[in-house]
Amino acid sequence: MTTNFRGLLASLWAVLFLVFGWAEADFTNSFDGVAAGSTLSLAWSGVDAQSYPLSITVQLIDKSADGTKANAYRANITTSISSDSFSWTGIPYPVRWIETGLYQLELRPSTPTSGGDTPLLAKSPFFKVQNQAVEPATSSSPSPSPVPSSDASGVNKPLAIGLGVAIGLPSVVALVVVSWCFRKRQRRAALEKRRLMRRDFIIH
Repeated sequence: MTTNFRGLLASLWAVLFLVFGWAEADFTNSFDGVAAGSTLSLAWSGVDAQSYPLSITVQLIDKSADGTKANAYRANITTSISSDSFSWTGIPYPVRWIETGLYQLELRPSTPTSGGDTPLLAKSPFFKVQNQAVEPATSSSPSPSPVPSSDASGVNKPLAIGLGVAIGLPSVVALVVVSWCFRKRQRRAALEKRRLMRRDFIIH
């Protein structure tokens, strides 16, 4: 019975190795600080040469803003590698870049096994792709306080609007007063002219 158990265990490990070959392989490079449009030198170890040629697949997980739903996108980066390294250019091509997206790489044989399976040889951790490379700060001094925007003449816009209201309102009031006085004088002059014309008519 012990012999049968050992045989069963050996068979189980053999099946697991054929289906999940990743147990012996792994990506050896880091996936920290990956930037969009850059090139990443991928490398792995523990892959038997009998699995060549290899294919690398990129997977994109796009979660919704509330985190209740997610869409997955998958595409082949390459399907003809016969070595233990590959340069991934134009990251994250051939999938699109999403700021909040999660990316993952999978390494598999390009040719299916006799059973029609393509066992997973290596899988990267989930990682994010930054919009651009993060540059270290050049100074530890605090950032200057923001300065209110101004136009080309150097006059602050809110101040200019305030001055316009303060200056414009008295000017309008003065204009109305002058116009009213001018009309009153015209009416008085017209009445005086009529009075003089009537007096001349009576005398003649």
